[in-house]
Amino acid sequence: MKKVLLISAIILALVFVAAACGKKEATPPEAAQGPAAASPAMPAAAVDPAENLGQKIGSSYIETLKQIVAMLNDKLPAADAKAMLTDMKNWTIELMVDLGREREALPEAGRATVDRVLSRRIMEVPADLFREYQAGQMHYKDDRELFQLIADFNIITQYANFDLLKKQLPKEAKRLGIQ
Repeated sequence: MKKVLLISAIILALVFVAAACGKKEATPPEAAQGPAAASPAMPAAAVDPAENLGQKIGSSYIETLKQIVAMLNDKLPAADAKAMLTDMKNWTIELMVDLGREREALPEAGRATVDRVLSRRIMEVPADLFREYQAGQMHYKDDRELFQLIADFNIITQYANFDLLKKQLPKEAKRLGIQ
């Protein structure tokens, strides 16, 4: 029961993060008055969908790492950790593939913007969070399968970039129906 509640809480937290990142910013007063009233100093694309999508993918990745660290800090028995992390990975893959479909719908320049923003967000992962993630992974170093399962989360954003997924994990791309 505790396991089900923890997984439910983690998934719910990720849903909130993904939903919050997807919200559009409020329209600036200048934009509401029409283009003639907009300040020339204001960027032309104040709310760029590609920028927002890159932020959403990056935020989802960081939130996923936080949830994994919270799980790993509990130092659960390997079988329990494996079950929980497998569920978490499957859910996160679904999320990233959905975000990847949004990325694929963008023109090439938009996809490049998503990738640039995502790269920046990944570089902004707090060092202490990544150290905790690695320390938690090391706790399970004697279980190769679990160790690799934890490592898979480090590169899970590739599921939001179909070109990368097809190149790096072609069988996985095919399993997900990504051509």
